[in-house]
Amino acid sequence: MNQPSHAPAGKPLAGYLLGGLFAGLLLLQGPALLSPPPSARAGELDPVQNSVISTDLFLSWIGNQQKSLSLSPDQVRELRDIRVDFKLKSQDLGREMGRIAGSLSRDVGTYPIPLNKVKPSIRRLSDLRGELTLSAISSLARVQGILKKAQWDKARMSWSAHLAASRSTESSSPSKKTPPKK
Repeated sequence: MNQPSHAPAGKPLAGYLLGGLFAGLLLLQGPALLSPPPSARAGELDPVQNSVISTDLFLSWIGNQQKSLSLSPDQVRELRDIRVDFKLKSQDLGREMGRIAGSLSRDVGTYPIPLNKVKPSIRRLSDLRGELTLSAISSLARVQGILKKAQWDKARMSWSAHLAASRSTESSSPSKKTPPKK
């Protein structure tokens, strides 16, 4: 009777608890995490899109840090594989989300709106967004699995510095909206 607790499909209960904890954090964040802030303008990215793009950029960047992180050729190859896997998965999910969003847009444009078709589409779209977020997190976990802790810590610090430098360059460059003063 002293067996480890398992959830359905024989997976350890701890994995489900961790997933439940993450899901709880998502729920605590409420709509703010999954929808753009009220001040967002049309065309801006929502947090999930930003997360996916950030993960893609990070995976591209870290594969080019062979010298600074002292990456072995095997690590570089595995990082490339992780980046390619993530890119393919995110493209597949993005295509399916686009297809569903197009169908949803058509359905909402009809009179009367067919709620029996809209509800499942919204649920599937939500599921796909969750899959995309999980894919981004899983890719980062895979990166952690091939790097030594010191390499991971150095990569995080270097990436933060890289982002800060990018932001300061963007903020110091003249805006495209206002013409330079003469």
